[in-house]
Amino acid sequence: MVNAKKLELIEELKALRKEKGITYQQIADETEALGTRVSLSTIKLVFSNKFSHDHDYNNVLKPIADVLSPPATEDQLELKILQTRLELKDEIIIQLQARIATKDRKHKNREEFLMEQLNFYKEQIQFKDSQIKRLNDAIDRKDEMIRRRLIEDGKKM
Repeated sequence: MVNAKKLELIEELKALRKEKGITYQQIADETEALGTRVSLSTIKLVFSNKFSHDHDYNNVLKPIADVLSPPATEDQLELKILQTRLELKDEIIIQLQARIATKDRKHKNREEFLMEQLNFYKEQIQFKDSQIKRLNDAIDRKDEMIRRRLIEDGKKM
């Protein structure tokens, strides 16, 4: 699903592109010149009316916005783009915080599961130790009984 803030930013970028009369190829060339190359096909996809693809902000939308953003002025459109960028980053932060919270819950659940397993195995070890002790005691009693019988049999001879 495409983020609403990203869709808003894309619409603003379309307006800027139209206003500047810049071609897709010029945008591709400028993104490369600015150091973050965005392919011509990706740029065409961004400006198409297909909103099924969720474009990466840092690697696609930001470089295009950097090319299309006018130089620092009090232009209302530029302020809106900057505001949208800020809101988008805030939304990304919220999404990341939610992912962290989800991972924390999963880790806590996993930790609880592992602690239950550990306690189960400790109980099993204690049970096995008590069985071994009981069997060792029985062996010791039988050994003592055999020794006594051998001693008694040795005295009878």
